[in-house]
Amino acid sequence: MSAPSATIAARRGLALTPPPRWLVGWWAVGRLVAIATALAVKPTVWTLDRWDGRWYRMVARGGYLLVPGRQSDPAFFPLYPIMLRVLHAAGGGWGVAGPLLSNLAFLLGLLLFYRLSLSLFSEPLARRATTYLAIFPLSYVFSMTYPESVVLVLLVAAPLAAFRGRWWLAAICAGAAALARPEGLFVALPLADIAWRQRESLSPARRGAALAAVIAPVAAIASYSLYLSTVLHDPLAWSQAERAWGRQFEVSGAYEAFAHLPTTIGHNSWLVRDVVCFFVYLVLLYAARRVGTPPAWLAAGAAIVILPIFTGAFDSLGRFGLLAPPLFWGLAGLTTNERSDRMVRSLSLVLLVLGTASLAYVFP
Repeated sequence: MSAPSATIAARRGLALTPPPRWLVGWWAVGRLVAIATALAVKPTVWTLDRWDGRWYRMVARGGYLLVPGRQSDPAFFPLYPIMLRVLHAAGGGWGVAGPLLSNLAFLLGLLLFYRLSLSLFSEPLARRATTYLAIFPLSYVFSMTYPESVVLVLLVAAPLAAFRGRWWLAAICAGAAALARPEGLFVALPLADIAWRQRESLSPARRGAALAAVIAPVAAIASYSLYLSTVLHDPLAWSQAERAWGRQFEVSGAYEAFAHLPTTIGHNSWLVRDVVCFFVYLVLLYAARRVGTPPAWLAAGAAIVILPIFTGAFDSLGRFGLLAPPLFWGLAGLTTNERSDRMVRSLSLVLLVLGTASLAYVFP
């Protein structure tokens, strides 16, 4: 798609027009499969509200507390707990607020993802990519008390706003994304690319706004560190808390992750899921490159997929990949005929059932 037509498509895409019926349909199919499976495993919302959901509720109810050397809640970024607290204040129960927020936000995220995909690719590819995201095997996370749905909305809204020239809105979305999940930091890469392409058409004031959008994710994480310094007297409390989960970024971390993999899998066979996802994601990134995904988006996707193993572990890597749009563009690029498209949809739904059922036994 040419640059002018891409800009026009993005400008139209940012408007909150009603989502297409097919998009709502696939969102509904994916959510019904995930929720029905969760209720079959445990006939309450408990399955969708467990694991990290408990930590986000703790932050929403009582704020942050760092316990040195032990798992503690500064590892959980603040935007999602704030939203949970607002929903609870509006009358939503703590156990329902998270799944309700995540499911509704995912519908908006799918719509914005489709609009963003239209600004970069053909309509058929954009539609397939959005459908695959809606029913992806790990998309049950978008129905849980997890921030991924909210982050998805912000990650795709920021570049859409930038395409439209609404750089202050892009800055707000980019900063908010980083306040919800560390992966929000990487939206700075496509924003920088868009700003560079628009540089000659931007006024000095808009250039300043574009620069603000690019640095907003870093500024947001810095503001969170400043807050933690004020309330916990440790600006890196979130990083300290991560270490109790066995996550510590090191240059040798990737080597350690692979070197200890046989032993780790021996103790936790479920880790195979995340290892398989890692290699599948690498293939999908290559496929995304083949369909013409901009290099800045490829770099952001690669950072989301690859950097986590430098903490020395593959844990939850499958979930992290949900926030890498190029993976779904690459998957859509591999299904160029109706038969392969149907196969991917069918397999995704089957794996979505199995993945959701596994929540009773394994961390997502």
